[in-house]
Amino acid sequence: MELLKKSFLDLTADAVAVCRFGPNGKALQVAYTNQAFDVLFGARRDWTSGNTVPFASVHRQLLEYPSGKIRKTVKLSKEDGSTILVGASGFAFQDEAAGELYSCVTYMDISGETFLAKGDEHHPEAGRPDQEVAALKHAHERILGALNAYPDPIVIYDSELNLVFRNDSYAASMSDTPGDLVEGMHLREVLRLAIKHGRYPVAIGREDEWIDEILSPATMQMPAQDVELDGDVHHRLMRSRAPNGDYVVIRLNSTEFVREKRAAEEAQARLLAALNAYPAPFVIYDAGDCLVVCNDAYRASMSTNPAELKFGMHRTEIARIAIRAGKISNAIGREEEWMSDRHQDREMDKPVQDLELPGDVHHRLLRSRVENGDLVILRIDTTELVRHRRALERNSEELKKVNAEITHMALHDDLTGLGNRRYLAKTLEEFTERRQATGGEIAALHVDLDRFKQINDTMGHRAGDDVLVEAANRIRLVLEPNEAVARIGGDEFVVLVPLSNSSDRPADLANTLLKDLSRPVRTHDKECRVGASIGIAETPLSEVENLLTNSDVALYKAKHRGRGRIEVYDCSDLEDVRRAKALADDILRAIEEREFEPYYQPQVEAKSGRIVGIEVLARWRHPEKGILAPSEFLMVATDISVAGEIDQQMFEKAIEQCRNLPVAASGSIALSFNVSEDRVNLTDVEDIQRQIQAYPGQISFELLETIFLEEQDDAFLQRLNELRGMGISIEVDDFGSGRASVVALQRINPDRLKIDRRLAPLVTAGSGGLRLLRSIIEIAQALELGVTAEGVETKEQADLLSKLGCDRLQGYYFAKPMPFSDLVALLEAQQDDPHIMTGLPVAR
Repeated sequence: MELLKKSFLDLTADAVAVCRFGPNGKALQVAYTNQAFDVLFGARRDWTSGNTVPFASVHRQLLEYPSGKIRKTVKLSKEDGSTILVGASGFAFQDEAAGELYSCVTYMDISGETFLAKGDEHHPEAGRPDQEVAALKHAHERILGALNAYPDPIVIYDSELNLVFRNDSYAASMSDTPGDLVEGMHLREVLRLAIKHGRYPVAIGREDEWIDEILSPATMQMPAQDVELDGDVHHRLMRSRAPNGDYVVIRLNSTEFVREKRAAEEAQARLLAALNAYPAPFVIYDAGDCLVVCNDAYRASMSTNPAELKFGMHRTEIARIAIRAGKISNAIGREEEWMSDRHQDREMDKPVQDLELPGDVHHRLLRSRVENGDLVILRIDTTELVRHRRALERNSEELKKVNAEITHMALHDDLTGLGNRRYLAKTLEEFTERRQATGGEIAALHVDLDRFKQINDTMGHRAGDDVLVEAANRIRLVLEPNEAVARIGGDEFVVLVPLSNSSDRPADLANTLLKDLSRPVRTHDKECRVGASIGIAETPLSEVENLLTNSDVALYKAKHRGRGRIEVYDCSDLEDVRRAKALADDILRAIEEREFEPYYQPQVEAKSGRIVGIEVLARWRHPEKGILAPSEFLMVATDISVAGEIDQQMFEKAIEQCRNLPVAASGSIALSFNVSEDRVNLTDVEDIQRQIQAYPGQISFELLETIFLEEQDDAFLQRLNELRGMGISIEVDDFGSGRASVVALQRINPDRLKIDRRLAPLVTAGSGGLRLLRSIIEIAQALELGVTAEGVETKEQADLLSKLGCDRLQGYYFAKPMPFSDLVALLEAQQDDPHIMTGLPVAR
């Protein structure tokens, strides 16, 4: 019907009406009237029932004609009530697709024309005036003209498939010589003619078979058929069967449509191929959430059997297939919940959703609705991204841990785990901020281990580390949670104590630490004692910025007042520190300038009074202060660790000078040198051996009272044996002061003991002193050691000590320490008078 309107009804100038009949052929409705009809009869567009229209009878009579055609003259009423005579010609046709019957009638106004009678009384038009016949012929001719003017092929075959009518377009579509198609030609012959002229390339070589297929009932009953002609030309055949049995065929040129469809199909195929090549799942659901398009990746992601997904299947049904197949790890163990409509609807509200699939595979769903309501879902494989992110998070956690460790390492001591200087500064800053905000005071306790250096040097660094760790643990155990401790140097610790008000906590803590740190430390199957000195400084006496410095000053004071004690910072202490600092700088300068020189104090044989030994003592020839004794500089030199350098200079200078002693004395007089623990451990053996060869007499090393002989390890003893091997004798200085036991003497096995100078006066103080000295001398004799008594100041002391068994005596009674020139003079005088030393008083 739409085709008829576009190709003919709207184009013709004749009045045309089309009516539609009901299933019983009785009910009639006006389906269409063209503009010419409206002009002729009046524009009544509101006809709904054909029973009331004036031309209804004409259309009903059309169904009664066997041929399905009608030509007649009738009088019809116009819209204004007037009557006109019209020639009506028309035909009926069946719309197979719609299952409806139509009639199409053309009306021509013939009012005033002459009527001619027809001779054939049996013809439906018999007896009609000639004018009516002429009008019908004219109308027929006009219809044929219109059909021929129609650009697409139109043809009518009767029930026997003989050609009844064809327009020019049809003839041209079937043959290069359109005149060959004549009325009465059978369709089979028409098809052969079309094949001959190359209109059906598909039939070449199988002409009869192809024609039989076209003429088969199955084909002839097809209401529409697409055919391909030569040159990629395509037609669509529209077949209908008239009530009289005629076949009406309209061929529409569908070439552009087919080509466009082909291009669309190719584009769709390319799109589907691209989608299938795309590795990530992709799907489109229509507005009703039914499957429209999906790629292979989507099918594989939703089912173990991809063919299970059908187009038109609802989204929730596909989701349930995926859940049952275990394709969504998030849903495992929660299948019923995930398959529920409520959950599915809630999930659809998420424009972005992350899914975990089996095998640690991860996808991100991106959902969007387009304007037509389609739901587009793109699933991006985010597996590598998730794994990379997981790795980054893991690395981030590790980095945080490493950063924490680095921060801890930056703020803490590796050995003890206590804070370091940076930690101390940071903690002091926090305590200061808290003090400013809430008030209160801060105390700093500066703790230094006594004798740690000796343990480190004699027992090794491993033992020293054990001592430090134990000391750190003991300090940590006695602190309150709000107090902090840091190790700021080799054996130095600082404790910070926040004070809410005036408190005895700093002093109490210091006493506790002093007691705990004095307990022996067990290491390497040995016990060693260190002890501690502690300096305390508190705000507000000390400004916060000077708190640590002032606690160090207090510590300095504690060490110089005898160690193993506690001192509190006082403003006057700064001056002492400044003096000590100036002295230290002066000592360092003096070492560079070699201002330290040896003094010599004779040692006499108790029985003969003859000089048999000389102790080399250090003196400082200060450019401004003159000669200074060790009491003026030795403690500071020890604190700044340069006492060994002074010993070295004394040794070198004494050997050089004593090479020039009188010949009679140089071979028989022994030179003894005070040596520190460092001097024993760090001595260059080859250098010592070279130097002692320059002196012909005996060389002795006196082990100072600062050496804790009882705690020395095997390496120290080995060094002593090496020195003995070079001819150096070993003496223990200041024995009896409590620093060395009999056990230590047995391990060291020295050649001589020197009794502490403080014990010599006891020889005249009563029976108790005599018993003590006798016991010491008897111990030495039992060990077959020589005994030297120091500090002899009177003849009585000399006589008594000699009787007790001391074979050497030394002290001011005989001679005070003297420069080398005086020593030479004394030795020369002794050559003249061998007994000069026996009664020589010494000026104080």
